[in-house]
Amino acid sequence: MRRKLTSGHAFVALGANLPFDTANTEDTLRRAIAAMIPLSQQLPILSGIYESEPKECPPGSPLYLNAVVGILPRAGEEPLSLLHKLQAIEQRFGRSRSGIFNESRTLDLDLLAFGDVVMDTVELTLPHPRAHERRFVLQPWLEITGNEWLLKGRPLGDWLLDCQDPPLSRLQEW
Repeated sequence: MRRKLTSGHAFVALGANLPFDTANTEDTLRRAIAAMIPLSQQLPILSGIYESEPKECPPGSPLYLNAVVGILPRAGEEPLSLLHKLQAIEQRFGRSRSGIFNESRTLDLDLLAFGDVVMDTVELTLPHPRAHERRFVLQPWLEITGNEWLLKGRPLGDWLLDCQDPPLSRLQEW
């Protein structure tokens, strides 16, 4: 049974294709979820774990594991403050940014949406400007919201039907 979503939920896409520490990539995602629990007023809503081909990545990039998490931000949380907390989690998990576009990473946490907030700043654009083009975002996001969540005025399922990315493999539940 899917938990009731509110207009105040925020959604975060998780992705990783390099192991961190002694953990494998799947364990890294699990540990990142645990690190996000304090950011939410209730237990996060989790999609399954999906495996995807690298998209627009350097040649030879390993496969990615992806998921989407819904959190209910704590009172007073703003999109930018949540983004900074997500970036701090990325850094704790060994994320480095060399400037290479879509390089392999130990952890990537993308803020997809923060309720119905629409913003476009140097630091953050909401909703995420490319979420509607990425099956590895749309499919797990749709899994936890159903077709009730609108992205740019359209249900997620409509975007997924239009998406030209290759099919994903759903690996398992958390």
